[in-house]
Amino acid sequence: MAKGSWFSLVITRKKLMLVGAVVVAAILILAGITMYNVIVRRVYGVKPGVKVAGHDVGGMLRAELYDTILKISTAAAVEARNASYDWQNDQISPEQIGQVIDINATIDQVMKASADSLLDLVTVPVLPSITQANFTPYYRGPADQPLVSLMINVDWGNEVIPAMLEVFKRYDVATTWFLTGTWAEKYPDLAAAIASAGHEIGNHGGWHGMASQMTREEIQDLILTGEDKIMDITGQKPMLFAPPAGDFNKQTVAVAAELGYKTILWTIDTVDWQRPAPTVIIDRVITRIQNGALVLMHPTEPTLQALPLIIEQLQKRGYTVVPVSQILNH
Repeated sequence: MAKGSWFSLVITRKKLMLVGAVVVAAILILAGITMYNVIVRRVYGVKPGVKVAGHDVGGMLRAELYDTILKISTAAAVEARNASYDWQNDQISPEQIGQVIDINATIDQVMKASADSLLDLVTVPVLPSITQANFTPYYRGPADQPLVSLMINVDWGNEVIPAMLEVFKRYDVATTWFLTGTWAEKYPDLAAAIASAGHEIGNHGGWHGMASQMTREEIQDLILTGEDKIMDITGQKPMLFAPPAGDFNKQTVAVAAELGYKTILWTIDTVDWQRPAPTVIIDRVITRIQNGALVLMHPTEPTLQALPLIIEQLQKRGYTVVPVSQILNH
């Protein structure tokens, strides 16, 4: 063999050995990386065999799991739907409770799960703002707790309201005042004072109109006019509607419900607008009181005189006076 050929062969062999060494090194590096990934996934990833909503997520790291749960949650979300009134067929379409997926809570649950666990997504209900219950007037709240409300309807009378507020403050009582828009507009300082004292503000209509004699459009105007004026003056958005004079029909309740309101009537009517003796008002309340009672009042002098004894008697009998919404939502 010629000297040049031998030298070339030696060089070629060295190159092959170098290439082989590089290949071996690469294989070892890849094997090391693979082993490292396996170890990392076993230590920090989801346990083997874990499934969430039927999807195998075993071995996934948290970042990978987030992307997977995000995709799954899109299909699992349910949109909430309000109850509605079918005017043509005189039927109520029920509400639908929606749901969204709590992605972070789901991930935390998956990361803590033991091997071969079968998990569901962590969901959060989305409640509709208008339910079938909105389409039925309330005469009373639930009877399972000793809660009552003293409701004051206001379309006239301003002289005794500051003193009534003082009585409620003295006994640490909050309740619901249903204001008409015209009254709130005429006495904005008083309306604002009622709200500032921590009382709930309800809608008694834009004016004292007879809702049962109105068209759908007129009822909407009655309610929305009251709402706008009350919000402008008190800063509260009313969610409860007390029809003026308690005058209503099915259409009244349905229109109010479509606007997001619950229609409120009463359990006990003090008939204090006739200005009977304070003892008569007290007797009408105390002899008929019951859990969940909604007691109708007005800002009159006899009512003011009767209030301290009414509140004391209610508290003595174990009742708590609260706003109407607290009774309905407890």
